[in-house]
Amino acid sequence: MFARERMADARAMLNVLTTIAMKGVLERLAAPFARQAGCRLTMTFAPGGVALERIRAGHMHDVVISGPSVLDALASQGYLVVGSKIELAHSRMGVAILAGAPRPRVDTVESFKCALKEAKSVTYTDPATGAASGVHLAKVLEGLGIAEDVRAKAKLGSGGPVAEFLVRGEATLAVQQICEHMLVAGVDIVGPLPPALQTVSTVAIALHTRTPVPDAGQTLIALLQSARGRECLIECGLEPLN
Repeated sequence: MFARERMADARAMLNVLTTIAMKGVLERLAAPFARQAGCRLTMTFAPGGVALERIRAGHMHDVVISGPSVLDALASQGYLVVGSKIELAHSRMGVAILAGAPRPRVDTVESFKCALKEAKSVTYTDPATGAASGVHLAKVLEGLGIAEDVRAKAKLGSGGPVAEFLVRGEATLAVQQICEHMLVAGVDIVGPLPPALQTVSTVAIALHTRTPVPDAGQTLIALLQSARGRECLIECGLEPLN
């Protein structure tokens, strides 16, 4: 009886392991998804490296949303359904400050470097988490020759929106995906990284091989690729790929 109840509970929801970049999109689509799939959507947030660890450790998530390389690795190891991966959107990095604070220039390599050097404190995602933005910025800082200086005054995030540190007064300049900055009220997005330093991350989705609700997973994928899904991606600072 208890086993049947646990299975019924599992089929009453779709558990999504996702990058925080998709939080706003999934929140907007939660209600139409529930109507179409007949189950509710729940979310667990993790950057790429943490997502790999969770799935390999046996945590059960019906759907995984992360970078293509993460999904490919998990599919090759038997955790995700081969051929179920769909690339959804592109995401770009940008700079944010507390709303109303003086806006630094960040449109050129030199102005961005200057903004980082002059900031009282800088926040970005810890590269150790495997998050694309943190890994990329660490390389950028090394290339600019200011890695040690910035690390000395850095507030590292663990996978959530680092702009929250701006609101709490723990940092004055935030560098992360623009879509993640948009999740935080009370901040201003200064602009994207200069073209020479920019990176474009791809967000993709795939089904877990052991999901008890594969149809619900396919419903979510179809919804994300629909006209409404495209609108939500754009509203949340992402660039749809379909």
